[in-house]
Amino acid sequence: MVGFAKNIVALTAVLSFFGAAIAAPAPEVDYAKLIEVAPGYPTVEELGLTNADLTKPVPEIDEIVARDMLLQKRYEPRCWGEPRCTVNDARACYNYLNSIGGNRCEVRGRVQMCKMGGCAWDARTLNNAFASSSCRDAALGGAWVLNNCISNNRVAGSNAAFGNGNLIVDIIGR
Repeated sequence: MVGFAKNIVALTAVLSFFGAAIAAPAPEVDYAKLIEVAPGYPTVEELGLTNADLTKPVPEIDEIVARDMLLQKRYEPRCWGEPRCTVNDARACYNYLNSIGGNRCEVRGRVQMCKMGGCAWDARTLNNAFASSSCRDAALGGAWVLNNCISNNRVAGSNAAFGNGNLIVDIIGR
């Protein structure tokens, strides 16, 4: 009987150990330290952003904004297949660019505005010349991709910056 009790105690200890290991929460990603930004763009630290700021949900594009985008459309938004990136990494770049606000996101040719993990937000021009929009409008163009192109918690696609059909925002896995 003593041997049986010892085995039960040992088995309980082993199962408790594995149960605790399985139940342990995944380490939180430190977006504020890991996000990469384009040269000349403000850093996450300069903007005073925290992980809580960078992980806020992306708002749904308001119907009025969507209708306005259709009226000004010079670029057809697209969802892409692979390479995709995780929605959380894409969301961090959205929140970063949106926080820059009315400051200009400028591009000649193609620029990687933001990269988080395996997700890049690139800006490009349609004619390889110069284009400029507020970073908030670039983020809003990317919000369309985040609202419309998610599959299995992964996303990829492109859309014009709000109000500027010459500055294209690509969200792509890298």
